[in-house]
Amino acid sequence: MKKLTLILGLVIVGLVIFIVTMDLNQYKPKIEQVVKDSSGYDLKINGDISVSFSPIGISVADVSVAVPNQKAFATFKGFDIALELMPLLSKEVKVNYVVLSDLNLNIVKMKNGKTNFDVVAPTKSSKKEGTSTQEANEPAKLPLVNVTEVRLDNANITYVDNISNSKANVKNLNITINDISLDSAKEKLKSIALRGDVEIEQITYNKYNIYNITLDFDLKDAIANLNSMKYTIFDSQATAKARVDMSRKIPRVSVEELVPNLKLENFSKEVLEKDLLKGIVNAKVNISFVGADELSVRKTVKGVIVFDGQNVGVKGYDIDKIVKSYNALKSGDLKKVGASFLSSAMDNASKGKGTFDDLKGGTTAIERLHVKIDIAKKTARLSDVAIATLNNRVAVKGNINIVDESLQGVSIAILDKKGCASYSQGISGSLSNPKAKLISSKSEVSVEQVQEVANMVSSFFGKKKEKKAEKKTNVNCKPFYTGVVKHP
Repeated sequence: MKKLTLILGLVIVGLVIFIVTMDLNQYKPKIEQVVKDSSGYDLKINGDISVSFSPIGISVADVSVAVPNQKAFATFKGFDIALELMPLLSKEVKVNYVVLSDLNLNIVKMKNGKTNFDVVAPTKSSKKEGTSTQEANEPAKLPLVNVTEVRLDNANITYVDNISNSKANVKNLNITINDISLDSAKEKLKSIALRGDVEIEQITYNKYNIYNITLDFDLKDAIANLNSMKYTIFDSQATAKARVDMSRKIPRVSVEELVPNLKLENFSKEVLEKDLLKGIVNAKVNISFVGADELSVRKTVKGVIVFDGQNVGVKGYDIDKIVKSYNALKSGDLKKVGASFLSSAMDNASKGKGTFDDLKGGTTAIERLHVKIDIAKKTARLSDVAIATLNNRVAVKGNINIVDESLQGVSIAILDKKGCASYSQGISGSLSNPKAKLISSKSEVSVEQVQEVANMVSSFFGKKKEKKAEKKTNVNCKPFYTGVVKHP
C-alpha cells in the first residue's frame, strides 16, 4: 500500500511538472479551431497562455470573441482558472477560482431584431460509425463540479437597441460569486444555485444615471433575489429590493425602491433638462413588469409611484401671481384685466415675445407637494397629484398612455377651499408636445362682463354699446380634487 501511494505521488508530481513546464501557446490555433467548430464564433488568443503551480492554474491573456467577418463584440484581458488536482482522479472537478478581468462587452440589437452576436450554429456531424443508437441517445453524464469562487473584475458593458432607440451602459462592474452548486438533475438555469456581491461605478440608461451601486443577491431555481441594494441617484442615497423570476420563458421582475431625500434640483436638471425645481421630496416606487426590453416593460408595467415633499420651489414661474391675475378676471373687472393683457400682448408681440411672458419669473414656494401615480394596463393614472402654495392649491388629474406617452383627459385646476375648480385647463397631445385647451371657470361669466370686454374692444373702432344684465353664478360644483393636499 505504501509502495502504491509512493508511485501515485510520483506520478502526480511528474504530471504537475509536465503541466507547468510545457508550452501551451503552441495549442492556441487548435483551441481557436475547436471553439469555432463547436460554437461558430471566432476566438482569438492574442496574448500568452501560462501555467501556475500552486494551485494548478491556467491563465489566458488578451482574448477577443466575434461573429465571423464581424468586429469583436467581446474582449477581455485575462482569464484565470485554478483547479485542485487530486479530485480529478475521482472524476470530480473542484475549481478554486475562475477570474475574468477587464471584460468589454458591446451588444447591439438591430432593427431586424437580430443582435451582433447572433451566429449560425455549426451543423453537427452524424453519429460516428460503431456508435449504437442507444449510446447516441444517452445524455452526457456531467462530472461533479464544485466551484469555490467566480469573479468578474472591471467589466464594462454597452447595450444599444435600435428598435426602441435606447442605450444602456454599465461602467466598472465587479462581481464576486460564492457557494456555487450544480444540480444536474434539474434543467438549465434551475440547476444552478449561488450567492454573490456586486459593485458598479455607474449605470446609464438613455439620459438617466445611477452611481455607486452595491448589492448582494442569491440565485436558486432560476429566481434571483436582490436582497439589499444601495445606490446614488440624482446625488441622493437610495435603497431597493428586487426579484427576477427567470423560471419561465419571459422574465418577470418586481422592484421596490425608496429615495428618502430626493434632491429635486438634480432631478430637474438631469431628467427634465431644466433648472426648474428645488427642494427635497421622499420618493417611493413599487412596480412589476414582464419582459427584458423597453417596449415589453412599457406594455406590462404595473404598480405605484409616490412623491411627497414640503417646502419645494418651482423656478421661473410665480403661480400665486398667475392666480391673482385670474382672480381679477373672476372679480368682474375685465376692463382692467383685458386692457392689461392687451397692452402686454401688443408690447410683447413687438418685441418678439409671447403674450403671457410677463407672468414668468420669480419662484413658487410650495408648502406641500404630493404625486401619486397608479400604473396598470399601459396607463399611468394621476390619482392624487396636487400642490399647495402659500395662497393657492393646484391639482392635476387624468391619464398618460405609457406606450406612446399620449395625454388622455389630463386637466389642471386652481381649487377653492371645497376642492372645486375655480379655473381648469385641459392638456392634450403628448408628454414631449403638450397642447393646452381653453380655460374654464366654475362661475358663469355674466352678460355684463362680456359686454364690458365688447365695449373695450369696440372703443378702438369708435363704437360703444352698453347693455346690462344680472350676473349668474353656479354655486354648486363637483369637487375636482379630494386628495391629501389641503387648502393653505
